[in-house]
Amino acid sequence: MATIATVGVNTILDVINNYTSLDDKGKFIWAANVLSRQCPFFMDMPMKPSNQIFSNIGARVTYMPTPGTRGFNEGVAPTASHSVQYSEGIAMIEDYSEIDKTLCDVQNNPAQWRQEKDGIKLESMTQKAEDLIIYGSKASDPNAWNGILTRFNSLTSRPNGDATWPYNVLSAGGSTPATVASILVIGWGEGKIFGIYPPNLPAGIQVRDLGEVTVVTNSLASPKYMQAYRTFMGLYFGINIEDERYVQRICNHEVTGASNIFDPELLITAVNRVPKRDNLVIYANRTLKTQMDIQALNKSNGFYTQKDDGDIFGRPVTRFQGIPVRQADMLDDTETVVT
Repeated sequence: MATIATVGVNTILDVINNYTSLDDKGKFIWAANVLSRQCPFFMDMPMKPSNQIFSNIGARVTYMPTPGTRGFNEGVAPTASHSVQYSEGIAMIEDYSEIDKTLCDVQNNPAQWRQEKDGIKLESMTQKAEDLIIYGSKASDPNAWNGILTRFNSLTSRPNGDATWPYNVLSAGGSTPATVASILVIGWGEGKIFGIYPPNLPAGIQVRDLGEVTVVTNSLASPKYMQAYRTFMGLYFGINIEDERYVQRICNHEVTGASNIFDPELLITAVNRVPKRDNLVIYANRTLKTQMDIQALNKSNGFYTQKDDGDIFGRPVTRFQGIPVRQADMLDDTETVVT
């Protein structure tokens, strides 16, 4: 089967590469590379500026009309589709990196060493972003937005409220609390699922060198001081789900034992419930992806391939019916059983 390409343009890296300020471009490219390497969703998620300063308003189609036929000299009754307006928010993830000035200055390459230390903070921000994409919850964090698994958390919900479409949450049958995991099938693109960022920020990334500062290394009651270099980092983005049919979740996989584990027939069912397969990507955690990779080693299993063409960083990618499978480490092995 031919390889199905993931989104070709306008991921977070593409937006940064198109950024016009050459003076600032380097630090943003570095940040975007860290985000894409550490969070598989940023490798595939198309990014668009929001249509408001810090949110995006759209319309989700909930009913498709049925056109009529006519004969000559006859008319047809007009029809109309139904839609509901929705609003998607943008979250602010921020942090500061501070490193000892003298320790940095004595390095053979101080600039590179400082960037490596800043990268640790940026990696932790990336993990926070991935957690928001999956499990974000406004109920527990008013400054966040509802992630994919928070939204799709019932076996009896219809995408877009369309009673004619199959459910987009399937169960693998597991029922042991806190020992189950999910697989996600997402169709990225315009009119489907895409990321949003404030229109006046490059891909929603901010990296600012705040220079040399004096920091307090213990309590203010008896302060000690140190000179440090400080970097500010911010990530501002949201996820826009315009068509809920392009999110399929297979939940309740048992992560131990031999029953109610990964079932390729369920994955086929989920894939076939997506309207179109273009720009489709499968996400699984380490446990479930390992089970898939083992099946990919079986040369008689025609559903799986593992080719050396890899991803944009050259890593081999397991494919299921030609659809790339990404490892998303923030997908937990300890989810609540979905009913």
